Amino acid sequence: MRKFIFTILFLICLGVFGYSAFQLYQIYSIKHAVNNEVQELEKTIKKEDDIYEVDWDSLKEKNSDIIGWILMPDSEISFPIVQGQDNSYYLNHTYLKEENRMGSIFLNEANQSDFSDVNSIIYGHSVDTGGMFTSLKEFKDETYYQDHSYFYLLTPQQNYKCSIVCFSQVQDGCDYYLTNFDITQMMSMYQNTATHYTQLDSVEKVVTLSTCDLDYGGHSSYRFVLVASLEKYDGLIKVA
Repeated sequence: MRKFIFTILFLICLGVFGYSAFQLYQIYSIKHAVNNEVQELEKTIKKEDDIYEVDWDSLKEKNSDIIGWILMPDSEISFPIVQGQDNSYYLNHTYLKEENRMGSIFLNEANQSDFSDVNSIIYGHSVDTGGMFTSLKEFKDETYYQDHSYFYLLTPQQNYKCSIVCFSQVQDGCDYYLTNFDITQMMSMYQNTATHYTQLDSVEKVVTLSTCDLDYGGHSSYRFVLVASLEKYDGLIKVA
């Protein structure tokens, strides 16, 4: 009887180990596929002396839905930005339109693709293994927030240096997700509700990065948002 019980326990442990190993393999494969695509697309970016220059014609040959590139210095965020016909497709499709639950970084379907709205909203997943917009959670820390005060948004029409206005923990559908509004009123709202806020001299348009707050689970309505002023930038995009 004791030998039988040990055999059953061994088989159960073996099954658990096999299932866990399979899950880890799946997770690795999913992330690996996305990383490979991004590395392939990065070949269209000229990087001499850490200066970024995008070959938009070559990039759009890969996928005409690509409308920009987001680049945050000293972070893992360096991804193409796509825009689909809705906000569902790129939740589980890669930049080359392969099915993958990590999805892509994508612009809100209701926004103008040239980032001409008062608020352009960019979505990306947070995942346990890291990647995409997972690192936005680091902005909860005030020191990290102060040390990462801007990011770049590259587009075919114009490049932007985006000075960060605030970081906040919100619920999906709140006023942070409005695309057109009185900017003065919104700046006041940001100041009164944000976890961290930076007073800027002048803000005309903003871009909002949004991802899920994994502390509440991947299917909750809680979100991390990072809002930045959209400022035209004609200088060199240099990231050490």
